[in-house]
Amino acid sequence: MAQQQWGAPPRYGAQPQYGQPSYGQAQPRPGYPPAPPGYPPYGAPGGYGQPQFGRGPVAGFGGQQFGVPQYGPPPNVPGPRRSSPLKVLMIALIGICVLALGGLVIAGLLSGTSDVAYQNDDYKVPPPDKNPPPLPLPKTYEEATQFIVKNPFYDQTAPLPVRCNSQPINVGTASDEVLKSHFEGLMECLLRVWQPPVTKGGFLIVRPTVTIYSTEITTKCGKSGVNAFYCSGDQQIYYSNKLDDEIPIVKDNKWAAEVVMAHEFGHALQARTGILISAHALGANSNDKDTELEFSRRLEVQADCLSGMFVRAVSQSLGVQQSDLNGIEQTYVAVGDDTLTGKPDIVGNHGHAVNRKYWGDMGIGTSAVGKCNTFVAPKSLVR
Repeated sequence: MAQQQWGAPPRYGAQPQYGQPSYGQAQPRPGYPPAPPGYPPYGAPGGYGQPQFGRGPVAGFGGQQFGVPQYGPPPNVPGPRRSSPLKVLMIALIGICVLALGGLVIAGLLSGTSDVAYQNDDYKVPPPDKNPPPLPLPKTYEEATQFIVKNPFYDQTAPLPVRCNSQPINVGTASDEVLKSHFEGLMECLLRVWQPPVTKGGFLIVRPTVTIYSTEITTKCGKSGVNAFYCSGDQQIYYSNKLDDEIPIVKDNKWAAEVVMAHEFGHALQARTGILISAHALGANSNDKDTELEFSRRLEVQADCLSGMFVRAVSQSLGVQQSDLNGIEQTYVAVGDDTLTGKPDIVGNHGHAVNRKYWGDMGIGTSAVGKCNTFVAPKSLVR
């Protein structure tokens, strides 16, 4: 059974950037790969390697795991099957769980004042949905390609700033009851941020439950001992009370656990917008391990980007400071495939530290969801 922590489309021709402008010639921040077309130049506000914090809606601020399907660089893969339905494959993949290693967050806006006009503040956050509606599924491989590359979700903008009453806690000393209450509150904040872009994109957003567990847990995605994950089988999120032991930075950085859960909710967003199941279907259809690995990495770094965008949205409410940025970035670094394994050349399923940090920074620097479209990014950015 496929399980996933915290991918790449088959080659649909030249992989166009869909109207995105080219990069400038500015030099990248040390440690970053060359910037791809379609984003600001290095050093520019919101550019790669230079996360910014501001107040505008777009400009300014903002391990390999067992059982995970393997996804990697796409060789020449069969083109989309225009007339072949995905029914059989979809049925097989419906139960796929997406387990994701929780992971990163990024710093925040300047501390807000008491008279901040928070966006989407009149939204009535629904209670956790234990029996959510089915996930949207592509009917053909061509439609699956459209889901991951030209999804209407990418055309939206996340609201900024958004109120969040869920203040960070010491997850290392908190009881299971306190952890559950805290993360259930964080889900409210996540819904407040993501409800507008998801619904405007034509999709339905769902509030997942949060289950706290210890060593191992059995879900509709099977048995797992991973530290934090989203299961697409039941559309719920799970958090291990041992996470701070598995990823030590969680003990030392008060924002790390928030980033982890925002990353997991990023997988929930992918599921509710058809991106998750489409990427899995295209990866499986390629019959190529490297292609599947790349699909997985594109999914994971996209969730990193979405987690950064969430932090951007609530940073003013939570009082996240520019000085918090380095610690948040180090959370992304801590969960890179190369960091976790100690193998600098590993071809993994989550992405190297430099790229995980890269996409986390991208989310922190923008509110434009399309900037998190990792499925049109160069391979160098999803290594």
